[in-house]
Amino acid sequence: MDRPVDDIDLSIIDALRADGRVSNKLLAAQLGISETTVASRIRGLRKRRVMLVTLQRDMFSQGYELQCFADVFVARRKVVSVATDLAKLDAIMSVSLTLGSPEIVLVFHARDRHDMLDVLDRQIAPIKGVVRIEMHIALDIRKYESHYADLSHL
Repeated sequence: MDRPVDDIDLSIIDALRADGRVSNKLLAAQLGISETTVASRIRGLRKRRVMLVTLQRDMFSQGYELQCFADVFVARRKVVSVATDLAKLDAIMSVSLTLGSPEIVLVFHARDRHDMLDVLDRQIAPIKGVVRIEMHIALDIRKYESHYADLSHL
């Protein structure tokens, strides 16, 4: 059985969240443990699918001005099949199946309104089973955290 996450594990996760490139040597010095312990703990956290260090792009520095949310309504096709096709689109960042209506919620970024319409008209709308799309655009993002993710696929 896997051991529970303890204070040392949480300290390592917090330090890596602050700077994913911090060395094991520096982490060990900050936490008052050996470099070997840090490396072992990180391996264990990854193996147990508790933590994964990843890279995240800053959408604004990449020229994306709009964060878009699309409610996708589905008919005459299985929702999971439509979601699978939507997940293949490079423009789409997140595909979530919901209980109720809409059946699918998408998140994507767009450089401007023209780019947003292109994603809607040329990528999302043509997918078989998509019968209606309702759009929402974030006017101001006050908080955006991505500390948690589903790592079960690893």
